[in-house]
Amino acid sequence: MLRKLGVAHLKVLLIYLTVVTILRWEFPHSFGAFFDLVGLWVGGVIGLGLLGLDRVLYVYVIRPHEQLSQQIQEKVRTQHWKEALETLLARRKEQYHLAFRNGIFALVYIPVVFFAVTSSSGLFGKGVALGVMVHLLHDIWRDQLKNPSELNSWLFWMVSRDVTLEEQKIFVWVLTAAFGMVSLILL
Repeated sequence: MLRKLGVAHLKVLLIYLTVVTILRWEFPHSFGAFFDLVGLWVGGVIGLGLLGLDRVLYVYVIRPHEQLSQQIQEKVRTQHWKEALETLLARRKEQYHLAFRNGIFALVYIPVVFFAVTSSSGLFGKGVALGVMVHLLHDIWRDQLKNPSELNSWLFWMVSRDVTLEEQKIFVWVLTAAFGMVSLILL
């Protein structure tokens, strides 16, 4: 499961970075320009993984008393790293109050991505910011297409009312369009 989940996210990121690289391509006139482009890709992969930190925060800070959190903590304490990660991913649907996977974070993060794209001189920082958003959008679209009610449980848990399917679709499209516009700035 770990491999399947990681490959799906990585495929989406690689497609995104390939499109960005092709659209902004100019033959690197120096090794510095080439390594800057490599920085975009490395930053994207790091950003893709950074979103996983909210699961760690959930286990150790947000809800350390829950059964899943205690089980993960025990596996880590006994240095069964792979089992801890596999258990965390297998039971990831139990973690729905995550710090970085909610609608409020997504809305606040778009200006952060805009700031990173417009003010960072190197491509590494831009790649990190974009990688986080690609991961988040992948998760949002996956659940929007496969199980919209599940998307409500983790994306809109901070909203004090039920979000309708129509409102959910509007949110997803607006978020995607905003990310697309920020991506165009990168080109």
